[in-house]
Amino acid sequence: MNRSTYFLLLLFSLTILVYTTAQAQDGVIRRMGISKIPERGLVIQAGAGVAAIKSDVCGSYGCNDIGSAFGIGALFKYNPFWSVSGEVEYLKLKAVSKDSKNITVESRVIDVSGMLVYNLMDSYAGSNNYRSLRKRFAVPFVKGGGGFVYYTPSSYPTNRPPNSDITYDRLRSYPAIAGVITVGGGMRFRFSDQISVAPEVMYHLTTTDYLDNNNQSLNNKDHYGVVSVKLLYTPMPKNEVFTSKKQGIKPFKKKK
Repeated sequence: MNRSTYFLLLLFSLTILVYTTAQAQDGVIRRMGISKIPERGLVIQAGAGVAAIKSDVCGSYGCNDIGSAFGIGALFKYNPFWSVSGEVEYLKLKAVSKDSKNITVESRVIDVSGMLVYNLMDSYAGSNNYRSLRKRFAVPFVKGGGGFVYYTPSSYPTNRPPNSDITYDRLRSYPAIAGVITVGGGMRFRFSDQISVAPEVMYHLTTTDYLDNNNQSLNNKDHYGVVSVKLLYTPMPKNEVFTSKKQGIKPFKKKK
């Protein structure tokens, strides 16, 4: 399966997901009940998924041995549409050349990025007096930003004997650092005021051609994609009266 087909399938799957969840919005919102937590503040996130590289050794996802990806981070919701996030991901990338190059590459990458997140739908549902108390079950989003990668690649003959430590020479000193631009999107599913789950697809464009310890084409930088599922946790405000004021609700006062 080439890279274009891979991403078309992902896009088709996300489209179906958006359509089916949109049909279930009203019923799910009613089952979830009313929220008294403002759509603003800190969110802690952690996730896991799979990663694949696009480089001189492997130009499509068909020659990838899909690697693992793990990440942690924090997100600050500024309003129902805009958020900013800081994320750290650890990835293992592996690919095998399908031609006569006889190269297998493995790379360990730490990605540190800051991103701007935009919700394609208002996080709140309803209208008029009920708008601030009802939240959507599913909200699609896009995100993008930049940062740096700290990477350590190694390459070796694909046909080397088992338990052999034969490797190709390093083309530069590792570990090394390079810039990265990240773009992508996903869907956030809200299950309670504290817990949400967000599958997402991200593409990372680096400024280095050495992510695979190979620089046969200096004009083509190495990139990689990540498909992951993230768990989002929103800490509960300690002051319930303060929370009510944020929502525009008058707190109950006892009569003297």
